[in-house]
Amino acid sequence: MSAVAGTDIEQNTPVEGVDVELLEAGRVGKASRLDKLGRETRTFLRFVKLLLPYKDKAILIMLLILVAVPLGEIGLFLFRVLVDEVVLNFDRPIGERLTLFYLILGTQLIFWILHHGMGVLRQIFGFYLDMKISIKLRHTFYNHLHTLSLGFLRSRPVGEHMYRTTADTTGGGRQGVVYMITDDIPQAFSLVYRIVWAGGLLIAVDWKLAMVVVVYMIPYTGFSHYLYTLLKGTMRQLKIQQQRCAALLRDGIRGVKTVKGFGRVNYQVLKYTQQVYEERRVWWKWAMLSMLTHSIVLWTIHQLVTQGMWIYAAYRVMTGHLSVGEYMIVFALVRRLERPLEQFVKLMQSIRMQLVPAERILETLDVTPEIVDAPDAEPIATIQGRVEFRDVHFSYDPEKPVLRGLNVTVEPGESVAFVGPSGAGKSTVMYLLMRLYDVDSGQVLIDDTPIQTVTMDSFLDQMGVVLQETHLFGGTFTDNIRYGKLQADDEEVAQAARMAEIHEFIESLPDGYERDLGEGLKLSGGQQQRLGIARALIRDPRILLLDEATASLDSRIECQIVRTIEKIMRGRTTLMISHRLVTVTGCDRIVVIDEGRVAEQGTHRELLANDGLYKLMWDEQTRGAAD
Repeated sequence: MSAVAGTDIEQNTPVEGVDVELLEAGRVGKASRLDKLGRETRTFLRFVKLLLPYKDKAILIMLLILVAVPLGEIGLFLFRVLVDEVVLNFDRPIGERLTLFYLILGTQLIFWILHHGMGVLRQIFGFYLDMKISIKLRHTFYNHLHTLSLGFLRSRPVGEHMYRTTADTTGGGRQGVVYMITDDIPQAFSLVYRIVWAGGLLIAVDWKLAMVVVVYMIPYTGFSHYLYTLLKGTMRQLKIQQQRCAALLRDGIRGVKTVKGFGRVNYQVLKYTQQVYEERRVWWKWAMLSMLTHSIVLWTIHQLVTQGMWIYAAYRVMTGHLSVGEYMIVFALVRRLERPLEQFVKLMQSIRMQLVPAERILETLDVTPEIVDAPDAEPIATIQGRVEFRDVHFSYDPEKPVLRGLNVTVEPGESVAFVGPSGAGKSTVMYLLMRLYDVDSGQVLIDDTPIQTVTMDSFLDQMGVVLQETHLFGGTFTDNIRYGKLQADDEEVAQAARMAEIHEFIESLPDGYERDLGEGLKLSGGQQQRLGIARALIRDPRILLLDEATASLDSRIECQIVRTIEKIMRGRTTLMISHRLVTVTGCDRIVVIDEGRVAEQGTHRELLANDGLYKLMWDEQTRGAAD
């Protein structure tokens, strides 16, 4: 089962590590037809389970169909009586005929109102199901994304995750999975029920015409299945191209400073235009196949059979086998039988089309989260702040170890900086402590408790994290600071801002803490970092993690932020990752990591006196500053 709480879509075989686009584009052609049918059926049934929590509404929709369809069919059948027994029956007195005329028309009107009224109710309940299931599916998918490893998320474009969360789940038109669940399933039930009623009434009038319609559906169904199979393959390609367009658009807008800074506006626009061209080229292929399917092949078959039935029915009237009223009702019934049959065939093929985004969604949902709470994990109590890395081995790639037996202990209230050459494993230390990854071997402990044995939320809630670049969410200053502690009151927000030394700036703005950051307000890098510090401090964390928190700032602002950090570190266990040694000189201890191991450790003065790697790095950085 998926690790997502409340998920109704069960997991099958995990697909992590599989090239998704190759999977999408190639696996269908390699599988046997029976395998395809089995996979499509399993996929369909997994999504049908989303209806179970709302089965009362689904049953009500079915009941409305069961009542509404007979009302429509009986109302239509009364038309034969109206023509043969009233309009064309000149032997009856005119008064009697008029009475019957108004009576039948009144009955038909009542049936029509009831029939369409129930149709409106069915639509309302359908909208309700659409809303509930779309929210459920998007929540499930988005929640599952956040349970997946950083490795998986980084191995695919962000635009892919965005496209699958939005367009594949509830895309416009008939392209979203939710449409298949909330509309296609009730529609299929309605069509089958209409076929039964129309077929039974047509058999009662002229069984030969009913057989002609049934026989006509054999080639119609065969051609439909073949053409829709082609359409499904093209739809799969179209989804991939649309996803790439969305990813390229997002990258271009997000990296606009880089695009402009390198003078690559024309290149970026050309790159996006070429991708749009590829997407439109596949769309054109899909549109042509769709036109061939609906407007040429299936339309031609339909017209040939329909004209043949007109000729046959006219012959039956001229030979006295059908009355005028029966002639008129026969064609209405033929249409009532023929159209649902055609629509049912198209609907079944349409559901196959909806299985394209459904399969894409499951390709992500079926990825098993790597980092989850153990079944017997329990919340950790208020932590004291002792952190230990005990013989930790870790690698992102089995062929390239990152940490090789790391042993470091940080005592409560101690500030420790991790420095070293690029790629030495400094940031990995923080990732392991935050359980963004799990160790290959060894242990990471908090207060002598392995973090794998406790619930992640229970210790992460007692940590504060400041990253190299603070991500600001849409909303106000209060919203962004309170993100660290959702239940914090306004005074706590203001106190955190004071500690981060950004309170006065916020107060000087119109609307103060309620100023929306998205309304044209431009913050400097230092101001953004101070907001990030306030967000971390509002938790009053026992453990403070600083990952290159000043790396993107100029020297003057960096010195100001460092002084702020030195104040807030007091009394807290602090782990600082930095490549700029000048920012870590005030730490209680500095750990130098090289090739995944502790090369040396001590205070700034002790390490300079050791004349080791730290001294070499210090000389290189200070020499560069002096030059």
